[in-house]
Amino acid sequence: MKKLILPLLVIGLSSCSDDKIERPDNFLNFKTNQVGLSGESSVVDLQLTQAHDEEIQIQINFLGNGVEYGKHFTTEPSGTGNALHLTIPKGNAGTSFKIIPIAGVLFKGTETIDFTLSTVSSPIIVGSTKNLKLTFSSIISEGSQMTLESKTSESNYTNNVYVDFSANTTHLSGRKDWNLGFTNDQNFRVILNHSLQTTAAATTQTDITKVSLADTATTPDIYISTARITDPNTTSLVDSWDGDLNKTVFAEVSATENKVYLVAFEGKNSPKTSWYKVKVERSGNGYKVQYAPIGDNNIKTVEIPKNQNTTLSYLSFDKGQVNNVEPTTWDIQYGYSTYDSGMKTPYWFQDFILLNYLGGAEAAEISNISYENYTETHIASTTFLKTRDAIGSKWRITTGANAGIVKDKFYIIKDPDGNYYKLRILSFGVGSGERGKPVIEYKLVKKG
Repeated sequence: MKKLILPLLVIGLSSCSDDKIERPDNFLNFKTNQVGLSGESSVVDLQLTQAHDEEIQIQINFLGNGVEYGKHFTTEPSGTGNALHLTIPKGNAGTSFKIIPIAGVLFKGTETIDFTLSTVSSPIIVGSTKNLKLTFSSIISEGSQMTLESKTSESNYTNNVYVDFSANTTHLSGRKDWNLGFTNDQNFRVILNHSLQTTAAATTQTDITKVSLADTATTPDIYISTARITDPNTTSLVDSWDGDLNKTVFAEVSATENKVYLVAFEGKNSPKTSWYKVKVERSGNGYKVQYAPIGDNNIKTVEIPKNQNTTLSYLSFDKGQVNNVEPTTWDIQYGYSTYDSGMKTPYWFQDFILLNYLGGAEAAEISNISYENYTETHIASTTFLKTRDAIGSKWRITTGANAGIVKDKFYIIKDPDGNYYKLRILSFGVGSGERGKPVIEYKLVKKG
């Protein structure tokens, strides 16, 4: 009997094994193995191969070289001892944490922190990119792949995502966090929030207290409804989409007399009673801004000093002056934007890539050579643009038989420090990937 039972058991076990569903291994990795910290903070991302249907617990150990936790830097969330404990929520494909230098601490630039992905809850496996070095100074990255987290539960384009190629970092900023931007160079220019469907027009008034709903009868209708997309007169209601600061709705701020403007934006563009009235003047080497809803004479006044660490300073009608909209260094910004409808009229675009042209970045579109074969030797024959829309939306098609990424195009970016990177988009949610979370790849072509 014993000799008969054993073969039956083996057959039974083999049959069960054949019925078992095999799932592919799911790895957790740092998105990159190095990152630089030269600003107020740096975000480190971790990514699963695929989203998991259960909550995942992670432990990351860290070791400072020349820096101590709590004395020179902190993290968000907070660390315990020399470890961070993070959670990837059920259904998510990754998480992140932030490194924040202590205010007032001076760094030589040689300090580093070594992070090690120590443990992760089963069945997730620690991947090959389990170590990351953070340097307390700028680095020059050799390149990486990166997911741009514009999407949240609110919408596919909640965040504008700023990317710094050389530092392997991203910076998230809510697209609704500001209304007007102010240049920090020697000029005095005002821009509209291109990612908030913002439109504006000048009144004939110079005294903001005298502007009322009656003034809307003598200015253009600044609400661009769907029916007005084909109206060429709407072009004058938005800033030039190539970023030319000589073609903004607001005239250059004068040292003498300035007009009051009417401003509308997403959620406040109809009816006319939702519009704002705004007057901008010079204040020393900065700006004085007066603003209020069009029917309200409770005028708010905000002083906006120039900040030499960023290209623009920002104002929110709800919050006053706002900081941390853009990082101190960046190359491109991904998100939502005002752009050409194709009829030379303004339209609102998802998946727009904006160049840091005000900071000195340049870009070129390449289609006559493959991404893999483009090298430093090709730079001399490449023509670069210094416009906001040098990349724009030209890299993708969202409708029709050819919808998806335009495969024969990629881009060369010359960053503000003179480093050259080649950039291509791998997925963005049409054809493959997830809308609002494009995956990009970039590689260093030449150091500056």
